[in-house]
Amino acid sequence: MTPEYRIDAEQRIESYLSGNDINNIKYMQVEQTFTDVGLEIHVWNVKSKNDGNWWVVEGESVPMNLYTQNEFYFSADEAYSFHLGISQRLEVSHHQAFRHVIDEVPLDIDHVKSISRRLNNAAVDLNNVTGPEDIQAIGLTCRESLIELAGVLAQDNPDLLKEHELKAADFKGISKAIINIYAPGKSNSKLRKRCRDVVEAAWDHSSEVVHSPNKNIPDAKICLLLTCTAVSLIQNLFLKYLGFDSEPKCSACKSMDFELFSKDESDETIFSCNTCGHEEAVE
Repeated sequence: MTPEYRIDAEQRIESYLSGNDINNIKYMQVEQTFTDVGLEIHVWNVKSKNDGNWWVVEGESVPMNLYTQNEFYFSADEAYSFHLGISQRLEVSHHQAFRHVIDEVPLDIDHVKSISRRLNNAAVDLNNVTGPEDIQAIGLTCRESLIELAGVLAQDNPDLLKEHELKAADFKGISKAIINIYAPGKSNSKLRKRCRDVVEAAWDHSSEVVHSPNKNIPDAKICLLLTCTAVSLIQNLFLKYLGFDSEPKCSACKSMDFELFSKDESDETIFSCNTCGHEEAVE
């Protein structure tokens, strides 16, 4: 245990004890350190002037907890053994309740199967990170997915690269050009800016994760979320460009839940709202 770690641990323990209404600490010392599970876990002997004696267990990749010495846990080994059992059960529970990170964004990328496969695999890998290189690999997967998307967009718009003097792997340049195509006009100016900010953030953050050995799991998760959002955003802009946001709405309640049918005695089409029951003839 380095002096820096000890100082930090003591501060964290004091804060943790204070949150449990244990104050007036008169003694705090590491009683025993265990390494039998591949991690360095410390059992601290803590004595309080008014609130009794406690074992505090903390260490690498394990939650901090305290156990009373007065009634149940008479040795550091007992406190460690009990704490280890709780930590393992929590880890098992976490894996059973693991939620796919991609479920957190409205992603619809079936059109590009390889991008979908890459990002889904990266989301699974996020749950099994063991070192900085795993986090960097997730960043690389995100960046490669964005490059592949740029290639697809350029292929679907063959004159795009020549008109804007862009390279096929220039994700930010191609995306910004596509945003201008899919969201044209003055009414979409704010939308274009927001979309440009998202795609730029996705690319820049993925590059940072790839090149930095100091990023952590939340950084990798944010990288994956930004990438999925950028892909989904481009797809939904395309749907908007095709006119999917011009679907009919009920003139009475603005509901988009409706049915269209024709009456037997005429050729006119009737718009029938399933929300409020309003009906009217439409062209």
